[in-house]
Amino acid sequence: MDIDVLGPLGVRVNGVGVMPSAPKPRKVLALLALHVDRVVPVGLLVEELWGERPPRSARTTLQTYVLQLREL
Repeated sequence: MDIDVLGPLGVRVNGVGVMPSAPKPRKVLALLALHVDRVVPVGLLVEELWGERPPRSARTTLQTYVLQLREL
């Protein structure tokens, strides 16, 4: 897997581009790519996605975004 973070975000697996189409999963991917080989706290991801007032479903929705990324 190759992830480009300088310039437009891009992801390739075996040379084939794979990129989530929705903005929030793309943002999760970018945040995880910027913190490679480190644990990214859930609170940080939630804050980056929704700011100071996340919805009640934020953690569940975040889990869904991560699942979608893993499926790619």
